[in-house]
Amino acid sequence: MRRRRGIAPPCALALCLAMAAPAVAQDGFSIDYDRLFRDHAAALHSPAPGVEHLELPGPVIVERRAGQVRATDQSGWGAAGCALQRLLIAAAAVTACPALYTPEQRDRVAAQLLRGVDFFAENTVPPMSDSARRTAMMAALAATRARLALSCGPRDSEALAFASHIAEDRSWQRFARIFEQPRLPVTDPCP
Repeated sequence: MRRRRGIAPPCALALCLAMAAPAVAQDGFSIDYDRLFRDHAAALHSPAPGVEHLELPGPVIVERRAGQVRATDQSGWGAAGCALQRLLIAAAAVTACPALYTPEQRDRVAAQLLRGVDFFAENTVPPMSDSARRTAMMAALAATRARLALSCGPRDSEALAFASHIAEDRSWQRFARIFEQPRLPVTDPCP
C-alpha cells in the first residue's frame, strides 16, 4: 500500500456540481479481498478450519470465515473507509445546498473529500488509477445526494450542520490523523 504526500487542490464548487450530475449507480470504492488474501498468503493464519486471519499494518485485522470477510481498523483514529463515507455526506450537502455555506467551507469540504478519495484509492487492493478514483468519487457523490434528497430546509439540519462541522479546524485535524497512516481503507468501525 502506498501513500502520496499532500492534498489534491480543492475542487471548485462548479466543477463538483457539474461532475456530480447523472452518474453510474455502481460504487467504485471497493477492496478486492480475494486478491488481498492471495497477495498476503504467506502472512495468513488459520486458527480454525475454514477461517483465515490476516493482520495488516495500520493495524487492520481481516478475517475470512466461510466466504464472509470481516475487516476491522484498529488504529484508534477511525476507519478510513468510514471517514470517506462521512465526507461524501458532507460534500453531498454542500453541492446540494451551496448557498448555505461560505466559499471557504465549500473549498474545505471539497479538499477533505479529495484527500479521503486519494487515501482510499492509494491504499485499496488493487490501487485505483487517477481516472478510476475521480469516476468513483463522482458516482458516489451523486448516489449520496440522491439518497439524502436534501431540501436545504430546517428538516435537513443534521446533514447540513455536519457539512459545516467537516470544514472546521478541529475536524480538519481529525481527518488528517485518520489519513496520516497508510492502511487498508475498511469501513469498520463506523459509529
